[in-house]
Amino acid sequence: MLSFRSHAQNSEPKKTPAPHSKKGGIVSERVSLTPRFFPGQTFRYQMEFETTTDTRRSGLGTDPQGPTSLVVNWDATMRMEVLSADAGTPGGIRLRTTYEKSAATVTTDSFDPAAADTMEQYKKLEGKVVEFTLDATGKVKSVAGLEGIVDTQKASQSARDWISELSASAGAPPGGVTVGQNWISEQPADSLPIAGLFWHTDSTYLRNEPCHPANAEIPQPASLDNSDATSLSKMNCAVILANLNLARGKGSHDLTPPDLRKNGVQSEGKWEGSGQSLIYVSLASGIVVSVTQTGTEQMDVKLTSNHNTSMHYAGTITSRSQVALVANGAHGE
Repeated sequence: MLSFRSHAQNSEPKKTPAPHSKKGGIVSERVSLTPRFFPGQTFRYQMEFETTTDTRRSGLGTDPQGPTSLVVNWDATMRMEVLSADAGTPGGIRLRTTYEKSAATVTTDSFDPAAADTMEQYKKLEGKVVEFTLDATGKVKSVAGLEGIVDTQKASQSARDWISELSASAGAPPGGVTVGQNWISEQPADSLPIAGLFWHTDSTYLRNEPCHPANAEIPQPASLDNSDATSLSKMNCAVILANLNLARGKGSHDLTPPDLRKNGVQSEGKWEGSGQSLIYVSLASGIVVSVTQTGTEQMDVKLTSNHNTSMHYAGTITSRSQVALVANGAHGE
């Protein structure tokens, strides 16, 4: 499952100055986007991910009668508990997550024998417990618990990627940001079959407004955590807009990634992409209240082996996702 936020994580930000008034004063106070977790906190998030893949394939190992359009919808509810810090990760945090609900539907424009298996992979997550270790910047350092649960790369990546959406601080300038401030970050797109590409993220701190997002379909959270009786709807959030674009690095001419070359495969072609995220971050705690994302990727790639066999892969991937904090009491706690 595609997650554009994950592409922009933990890159080195290009520092931009805080906005100033005409008289040279700071327009607004700096806000830290780093979540202030403490052991014992519990949260529950509702997630929805949808990916539509429209592709054309030709060459070795392709099925001319196979599906050209594939839609995967994944719905999940996650309970998250903050554990004591990991001694091996200074400033980091451990999060224990339980998949209280995990279900996927797969729709194709022709018979796909793998569809049932894909749905089963997501279903296997339900009831499972996974622990994430994050460093001080919000980067996922390790994941424990997925072993033996999911076998497909798509389901495994989906289970990992959602956690990266819960930190708006990755890539942000150190020391906090102010309303109106813009910052840029870049992260190599190492997972693509074309080398030399990176995700360029342009983020803007738009404004402050009530934490309840402007989407009637998202349940209104009742509280931030077990010790906070203040309704999120009465609290303010920083609203962050992030625009992402896939770009090519200067001086990059070799299109074949090292892993493919090591396996005797040469790649050529193009891969383009763009996306947008709207993030609500609690001003009181730095905890992400909601993330709404959309994205599109276009590709036209040819992979050729050292045995002179090849496969041509072209098409479009569109995605949308929504992650929202929901009330603890909504599930009977």
